[in-house]
Formats: sequence, structure tokens, C-alpha cells
Amino acid sequence: KVTTVVCVSRHRYSKYGGGVHLALLQPGNYSAKVRATSLAGNGSWTGLVKFYILGPGTQEGLGGTPGGTLVMGWERRQLGGLLDEGTGGIGGTVMGWDEDEDGDGLVPPHPAVYMPDEWEVSREKITVIRELGQGSFGMVYEGLALGLVAEGEETKVALKTVNELATMRERIEFLNEASVMKAFKCHHVVRLLGVVSQGQPALVIMELMTRGDLKSYLRSLRPDAENNPGLPPPSLKDMIQMAGEIADGMAYLNANKFVHRDLAARNCMVSEDFTVKIGDFGMTRDIYETDYYRKGGKGLLPVRWMSPEALKDGIFNTQSDVWSFGVVLWEIATLAEQPYQGMSNEQ
Repeated sequence: KVTTVVCVSRHRYSKYGGGVHLALLQPGNYSAKVRATSLAGNGSWTGLVKFYILGPGTQEGLGGTPGGTLVMGWERRQLGGLLDEGTGGIGGTVMGWDEDEDGDGLVPPHPAVYMPDEWEVSREKITVIRELGQGSFGMVYEGLALGLVAEGEETKVALKTVNELATMRERIEFLNEASVMKAFKCHHVVRLLGVVSQGQPALVIMELMTRGDLKSYLRSLRPDAENNPGLPPPSLKDMIQMAGEIADGMAYLNANKFVHRDLAARNCMVSEDFTVKIGDFGMTRDIYETDYYRKGGKGLLPVRWMSPEALKDGIFNTQSDVWSFGVVLWEIATLAEQPYQGMSNEQ
């Protein structure tokens, strides 16, 4: 039995006429339930609704839905009137579904489902120009997007892709990870511009940061750097400017109740006019894999940037982000030397 929970915004709930569109479900038996959630807390779960997703070539039967997609609806009164009568404190609708306990061992659902929304961009409007580098899910390209900012105009963008050989789970994780940025609108946080989720490969369209990540940029400013762009090392004023821009972006995230958990120079980006912005989250890990350490069989951890309480107890909060910001200040001052140089990750 596998349980999945997804939060559906009030806007998306209304868009489907009081329901939610579940896509990319594998064939099998499922049961679903729903509840309303808001700043006031969670409502009660409704009763279970059972349904069955048919596989390719399977004949339809009772409760069967072909094609791996399903539109589920429920009466609004089941949600306690929150979605109709709420006055601004609505968090959305939380929906959970399980592989049916009475099922026959068919493939369980993915841990999350990506549902196209108003951020969806037609693939025909995207043109790839050149490779920029490797991301954690696939290649990153510079490209052009038609009509994204103004009708008929092309905008230079960064295109993040997921490897065509990626599993469906990885593809959905890629899209959902990028979706975190849909809620952000701040000059010092890299902007998400759109998503192409239909067809292969999936694309995430980002604001183009032409000077790359801050770690590489700082290292290029070293006097002995082979790729020095002909610029002098940053002055104290320049360093304070960088620090202020990063602090502004992080203050915005904190005000929106978002904990970054991986603030570092490698995850900050530099624009054409040298503005530093908080980069897209979770997308740069593979580029600097040596900055991460696998502790006790757990996932990769950026131990040199983590606070003592984060390392000891796995506690991540605004205070742990502030600790990481202090390490970033050190990176800026040293032109991106490795923190605790000469010490192993274990030490």
C-alpha cells in the first residue's frame, strides 16, 4: 500500500469545476479521499472513493478509466464550505490516494503528480540556442521563448531539461521541484518563467543568468584564473553589494515561510548586470557534487554549509539558513575557497 498526498490550490480546484485532474497514474486499483485545509487548520477527510486505472489494451469495466488520467469531483459541502465561503485564508484542498488494499499487486502510483496549470508554455514557442552546462536532472540550455513576456517578442531564457531516459518518478520530481518557485516574485530570487510538461523532454523555463553561478564567477575573478573575464577582484563595496542582494532574497523567502536549506555560493546566480540572486532550488547539485557528503547512508548533505543543529538533529529553519549565509559571506571574501579547507567531510 502506497499513500500519496497532494495539495490542490483553490484556483485549481475551481478550474476543474469542483474537482482535481490526476494525471500520469499507473494502471491499478486506487482509493481517494479529500479534505480542506487553511490557516485555521485541517478539515476532516471525506469517505474513500475507489477507482481503477486500466492498462493499455484492457477492456473497460465498472469504475475503469482508460488512458492513465482521471478527473475526480466531489460535492462542495463535503469541504465544509471553506472553498466557497473562505475569505483569504485558504491554503487549498489536500487530496490523498492509496493503492487499494484489496488490489491485486498492480503498479502503485508515483509519490507525486504534476498537473499542468497557467504556467504551461507550448513547446512550439521554445527555441534552443546552445548548451550552458549540466544540471542535476539533465542539460541546461540557453534558448528563446516567443511571447513569454510580450506578444510576438522573443526573450532569452535558461531551459532546464530532464534526461529523456529519466523515469516518470524523476520527471515529476523535476517539475514539482521547479514548481516551488511559482510562488516567488522578488528581484533577488531567480524567476521561473514557465513550464513545458507536455511531451518529451520536460522543460523548466527560467530567467537567464548570463554570468553563471556565484561560486564559478568569484573563482573567475582570481588574478591567476585562466577564465578571468578581464575584471579586477571585487572591491569591499562590491562584496557588500553581493551580500546585501543575497540577504534581500533570503529575507523574502523567510517572509514567505520558505526555508532554503542549501544556501551556498554555488546556488546563487549572477546576471548580466552583476546582480546576485538566489538560484533555483535543488537544480545545481550535480555540478558541485564534491560539496556534498553522504552521512550515515542518508542523502547528500552540504555539511560545510550546515549549522551544528542541522548536522546533529536534522533541524532546518531560518536560523540554519542564517548560518549558511555566514559561510556564503566567507566564500565571497575568499573568492570561493572551500570552507574548512584541509579538513575532510567527516572532520
